[in-house]
Amino acid sequence: MNKAVNIDVSRLSGEMAFLLLLLQDAASLDEETARGYASALDWNAFVELALHHRVYPAVYLKLNSLASIVPADTMETLRYHHHSNTFKMLELTKEMSRISGALAEDGIRSIQLKGPVLAIQLYGDLSLRTSKDLDILVDPDDVELAEATMARLGYEAADKHDSDPNWKRKYHHLSFSHKERRAEVEIHWRLNPNPVDKHTFPQLWERRETVPVAGLSFYSLGKEDLLYYLTDHGARHAWFRLRWLVDIARLVPHIRAEETDRYFKKHGGRVFAGQAFLLASALLRADIPGALLQMTTGRKAVRLAQDAMFFISKIVKLNPVPEKSAVWPYLKYTLSLMKPKQKWLYLLKHLEPNIEDRQQLPLSKPFHFLYFPLRPFLWLWRHIIN
Repeated sequence: MNKAVNIDVSRLSGEMAFLLLLLQDAASLDEETARGYASALDWNAFVELALHHRVYPAVYLKLNSLASIVPADTMETLRYHHHSNTFKMLELTKEMSRISGALAEDGIRSIQLKGPVLAIQLYGDLSLRTSKDLDILVDPDDVELAEATMARLGYEAADKHDSDPNWKRKYHHLSFSHKERRAEVEIHWRLNPNPVDKHTFPQLWERRETVPVAGLSFYSLGKEDLLYYLTDHGARHAWFRLRWLVDIARLVPHIRAEETDRYFKKHGGRVFAGQAFLLASALLRADIPGALLQMTTGRKAVRLAQDAMFFISKIVKLNPVPEKSAVWPYLKYTLSLMKPKQKWLYLLKHLEPNIEDRQQLPLSKPFHFLYFPLRPFLWLWRHIIN
């Protein structure tokens, strides 16, 4: 196996070490080894980790063959969540088909970013990956049309952006929910929040792949675009869910190393890919192609991988907003991802009033200028005090 730079994993709990062993795709876990771990495990803490990291489907299947060493209540809990997830993924697939068909009818091209399509792409089985919502990418010029389509399908927008003329530059997706269908959907028009992202929708559409799901065909990102998207997304969220790293470990064997290396040199994101490769290699024993190992040797990639271990090794909730104890560590981590110019743009962007500020403190239009000096206090109230 090609080796990336070592990341210190010596301080992981026994529960986390066993969880990682179960998630290693090529690991042959014999009963004797499993018994060695099981004898010292806090099974309640283990289940909590599996649920937090959203990896319980694969964990359940691995443990099912070793059920004799697992407490019955633990297996029943994992079985319940595994079966619930299977039904959830089937419901999402049905809704994905309905939305994709409606968008196509309205002349809107769409690409599935995660959800059931990613489960089939990387795992070959809907039930082996979890998803709470659908993420759909459309052309920026079609966002307003997509909003109308979602409204026609009975979806309600989570945020109102009419009062903000710069909403498409500030944000990269809109959230929608359907009460009766209990479905959540995000309509994206960029792969990430960076307003100067080099990817254009026509380019992504040209490189798209077709993925069959439940007898239907859907579009997904091409392999290199998908790796870029997943590593960028994971880095921004500090990899606080192991599910995202398992995605990387599953995707790596299917990428073309030399072409991927050229892709990241052209589009950027090499540091984030290096971070992902380091973590996937250290935690999941992913085999990183030799042509891509150079991405793992940079000082920043190594530092970011080590910093991410703080959020991976324990239960830290960062979504939809960081828990109070993680606000400052996560802010520090987020700024460390950026170059100096990006840090200034990030800080300036977050000094601008946003939709949350207007909802938290409605002001009439003549007094909108007050949002600028008040914004730091509104942010502190939402994330620290309240």
